[in-house]
Amino acid sequence: MAEIVIPSAVAAGVASGVTLGALGSPPDIALLSGVFCGALVFLLRSKESSWTRKLIYFVVSLAGGFAIAPFVRDIAHAPTWLAAFFSAAGVVTVSILVLDWVEESVPRVLKRLLEKYLPGGDRKHD
Repeated sequence: MAEIVIPSAVAAGVASGVTLGALGSPPDIALLSGVFCGALVFLLRSKESSWTRKLIYFVVSLAGGFAIAPFVRDIAHAPTWLAAFFSAAGVVTVSILVLDWVEESVPRVLKRLLEKYLPGGDRKHD
């Protein structure tokens, strides 16, 4: 039960923070709709089986897309909705790719370093 409550609380906190930030100034409908659509497309295309993780990825996609969309719009000179769409869909996609690579690569690198620099590291343990 605790494994559901904590992610849900984090997701709710992020969503409320984004909502309060958006309420402080007039909402940019193009930005909000682009971020929402990008996060929704990511959510629907996600191969993740856990709905808790899907919810967390959706919230991260919303918050991350909302945060980086203005920079993407300025760099790509794209319409706001398009920059927001790709920002929201891309932030979690890139994050997952990087995290998967780290999970796979870091243990191998650490093992090689330990074998190389620790005395007796190249010997097999019983």
